[in-house]
Amino acid sequence: MQIQLPSEALSSNSQAQRKPRKPGWRVVLGTAAWSRHTHERPEGDELKLLGSVSKGAQVGALAVTPDGEYVQVVGDHVTPLKTKEVAKAVANASKDAKQEFSRESPPWPLARNEAPAPVVILKKRRVAVMP
Repeated sequence: MQIQLPSEALSSNSQAQRKPRKPGWRVVLGTAAWSRHTHERPEGDELKLLGSVSKGAQVGALAVTPDGEYVQVVGDHVTPLKTKEVAKAVANASKDAKQEFSRESPPWPLARNEAPAPVVILKKRRVAVMP
């Protein structure tokens, strides 16, 4: 008696022979991306914040030094990255997500002026009177 293998079993064998894809760097450019990982740098600071960078569980803000080296910033901790790999990821980052770094625009949306002020009502507390 012959048993015929379904086509799904044949395709799963060919997929098992492929090497799993190595995770690469993922870059998101813009102020909103880096503001989750670190604080804004003072005017004379050597780091220029570009966006966020992630690879697996390694996530942080992406910055570039005056020497052109890419670093990952989490809070105040700076970790050097492989410039060649990150430069590829920066080049492949979506063009519409690229925002020029501006110190004037905050990363959070501003409050609208036309919204009415909230109404706050203060009520007296009840006081228990003992006979």
